[in-house]
Amino acid sequence: MPIYTFECQSCKKEVDQWHKITRIPKRVRCDCGRMAKRVLSMSGAIQTDGDVKWLASARQVLQPDHEIRTRPIETRGQYKRYLKEHGLICKG
Repeated sequence: MPIYTFECQSCKKEVDQWHKITRIPKRVRCDCGRMAKRVLSMSGAIQTDGDVKWLASARQVLQPDHEIRTRPIETRGQYKRYLKEHGLICKG
């Protein structure tokens, strides 16, 4: 069973609890009596293309305006492919 981290908005304490992956609560009771909200811990976080916060700025630096309009980089895979195609990353 994975460990999930919950943070209390009242006392700012983090609470770690084991839960089945099929039964993950959104909130649990904190020691202070208030409800703690589930947060993503860095050790258990799954990163997706939607999480790429730097992609918009990277696209502006890398791509000329005409490429941004016709073929914008929108995913991590497209970003890596662009770097390889333009000799900006090791191909090995």
